[in-house]
Amino acid sequence: MSPSPPRLAIVTGAGSGLGREFCRQLARAGGWHLVAVDIELAGAEQTVAEVRQFGAAGEAVAMDVTDAAGWTALRERLQHDWPRLDLLVNNAGVCMSAEVGDGDLAAWRRVIEVNYLGLLAGCHVMTPWLKASAAASQETSTRHSPAIINIASITAYLPAPAMGAYASSKAAVVALTEAMYAELRPHGVHVTAVAPGFFRTRLLERGTFTLRRHRAQAEYLTRTAKIDAASVARVALAASAHGRLYAITGRRARWLWRIKRLAPRILFRVIARRYQRIIIRGDADGVG
Repeated sequence: MSPSPPRLAIVTGAGSGLGREFCRQLARAGGWHLVAVDIELAGAEQTVAEVRQFGAAGEAVAMDVTDAAGWTALRERLQHDWPRLDLLVNNAGVCMSAEVGDGDLAAWRRVIEVNYLGLLAGCHVMTPWLKASAAASQETSTRHSPAIINIASITAYLPAPAMGAYASSKAAVVALTEAMYAELRPHGVHVTAVAPGFFRTRLLERGTFTLRRHRAQAEYLTRTAKIDAASVARVALAASAHGRLYAITGRRARWLWRIKRLAPRILFRVIARRYQRIIIRGDADGVG
């Protein structure tokens, strides 16, 4: 009996952090050819070098996810060598902290462009291939269904003060994923929205913060987080494999998600009071 051919996965933001961890875990699982996409080629190449140590095959691609033409070129090139696409992980993202009315509006636009429009471009270009792959799987009785994993954030459900740009971009990701879930389920394509709380990652290093106290708060929450990129990727892949729409990762994030659904007004009053204390303490400490 001949071995099954490797499955094809595209992971964006694969040059570091959560994207690299997705690639590592898929490589460890075996049976995958990994396309590591990142705006910085060096990081993607390092990720590919790591996955090859696990015996997996891979290739690095330098691409800005907001470039729709780049997505189309990538799909056309891959389709020459691969009959189907099995997994698309839309992970690329940037973070920003600013209150409405502060900061450069161009920075706000960039967050929306990368976190939402870049993800939308990937979904829009690759979805027809995923649908065709699912149809082919049904004809050949292939056990695995094609899937999309879209990385959102707990801030999509719980927008924090000074996180309006980031939270709204991730809320758009959740809304898009929910719509796609209904659209693609009849075609046999699984779609999952992953909403992690703060976890240990290097995302903040490239983030934009209008006030130092915002960065300090984000760094504290990241530093004290109980979850890391490995656990987020593990939960996300398991949720996708089971065809689940939502994957809320982190105990604190799950509790906040439940409270938001049950008592949103009370929760946001508590958040507002806490944010007021942060501002006052920051001013008193000379921070900002």
